[in-house]
Amino acid sequence: MKTFIFNDFIQATYDSYDIKSIATHGCASYAPNGMTSHHETSYIYDEYAEDLHNIIDIYTFDIGETPKYITDNLGNYVQFKNAVVWFCAEAVCQNLQYNQQEEVA
Repeated sequence: MKTFIFNDFIQATYDSYDIKSIATHGCASYAPNGMTSHHETSYIYDEYAEDLHNIIDIYTFDIGETPKYITDNLGNYVQFKNAVVWFCAEAVCQNLQYNQQEEVA
């Protein structure tokens, strides 16, 4: 199984405008190329499931609960995969934005 190094994936796939848009508006609103269809997000999920769940575990530990965005989709595996990928993409993009702001300051 591949390591889900979303920083590398995101930075290789999206420019700074896309990363900021994903971080600010989320995948559902911004619809980033390569993560718009369930086919695409299912592929990403299948490739990187272990690390995607590690991102969710870290979030859950820090916040104290699993994101509702994900638990709302537990009844449908395809929608669940999509929710996990989108949530992790948003979290990673927000982290990239935060780190970029820290470097400028």
